Amino acid sequence: MAQVQRWYLGYSYRGKPQDMIEKISREVQEQNLSKFLPIVRLEKGAKPRQSFYFFVAIESDNIGIIPPEIEASQLLRLPYFKNPAVRGNSAFTYKQIKNMVGVAHDVFDYTNPIPYQVQKPVIKDSPFDWTGLLISQPSSQVEEFSKRCDRLLYLLSAMGCGTCESFRKVCDTLNLDNPKSILRRLKLLGHLESSNDGKRWAVAPSALVEIKSDSESPEFILCGQRSEKLLQQLHQYGEVISKPQPQGNAPDCIRVKTKKIDQITQELDLLNPGEVSRQLIERLSDISDWQKSLTPLPGIVVPLYQWKRFDREINDFIECILPNETGMYQMWHSEQTGIAPRTLFYEGDTQTWRQGDWYGLRFLALYHNNSHSIVRYDTMMDCLAIPWNQRSPEIYERALVLASGFLPTYYKNQESGWLIYENIGKDLVQKLVEKLHLTCEED
Repeated sequence: MAQVQRWYLGYSYRGKPQDMIEKISREVQEQNLSKFLPIVRLEKGAKPRQSFYFFVAIESDNIGIIPPEIEASQLLRLPYFKNPAVRGNSAFTYKQIKNMVGVAHDVFDYTNPIPYQVQKPVIKDSPFDWTGLLISQPSSQVEEFSKRCDRLLYLLSAMGCGTCESFRKVCDTLNLDNPKSILRRLKLLGHLESSNDGKRWAVAPSALVEIKSDSESPEFILCGQRSEKLLQQLHQYGEVISKPQPQGNAPDCIRVKTKKIDQITQELDLLNPGEVSRQLIERLSDISDWQKSLTPLPGIVVPLYQWKRFDREINDFIECILPNETGMYQMWHSEQTGIAPRTLFYEGDTQTWRQGDWYGLRFLALYHNNSHSIVRYDTMMDCLAIPWNQRSPEIYERALVLASGFLPTYYKNQESGWLIYENIGKDLVQKLVEKLHLTCEED
């Protein structure tokens, strides 16, 4: 049997790299071609509206021979493939292009017969590895989970509001685990709100939230109450695009491109709150003031409980005798009562216990430990990368999610894991950095 080899087709293109990658990826997935075309690599420094080179990896028995499955598809008829990188020759080995596309990602080309020397790990790896974007076919499990999340939002929309127990029962009915995590995602996406004590929830009114877009028509995301009838009605006013969330762990993002927003809001009784991400980040307070706004929890008799303190070095809780310094703690009942531990934040200077969302309390613990969070911003792609173990408090993260309608994508490189948020304008990044006292590095 002949050894499968990886080689590259090279082309030049002028436009927005991210849009090009998305459309090529969609075509590959729809035509089930990921076996023959697994990755796309971009020229280093590729910028929107400027000419750049890109290379698609081809896996076949012989270099230069395009698999018949690709030839028979519509993929190479897309406008991106009109201009070969070199006239008369668009086939390249990885050795020929590796200096051009950079090595910020894993460069091990397992099907390339050309020997190479393994490089030492890059000390400072970038989370924005757009030069080696994997194209993977969505698994049937992810697709099914996404559909169940859609059905969940339809059911919750019909119910309107309820208790945390009713929310859990609906999740159980749809075989959806971790209802608390699902509730948090729905809040980030602007679909639900919950009471401060977490005991009740309510679906937000249907709204078309404006997002920053290069489209000729203004672009909006559908938040809040949702029904199949509403989606059908929206098709009468413009282009409606449904895209799954990165991990399929929440309802699809519904984007609407239309110039008839006033007509929609009047005839379909939808809200038009404008660009919510920008408005929200403007109104949010400094992290110190946000800490003071968290609900205090008085009357805790410390010796009656067992305690664990969050340790940033291991990103986990370790046992401690008594809480005596500012940080995040788990409070355990001394006796086997079957009651789950509570996670709280302790202010050492005021001896005050406060409750809030888990990620927000961890962020405070890191902040008070002088563990400054370093985020990365890609000005070309309008993407913000935040270390996965330094996630922002929920209300601040909501401003990032509502900028695109998508939950963050998890990306793992040589050094660590990152959460990558899309469609984030530089002004939004500046406000977030200022209010959370972050350090931002631009790629």
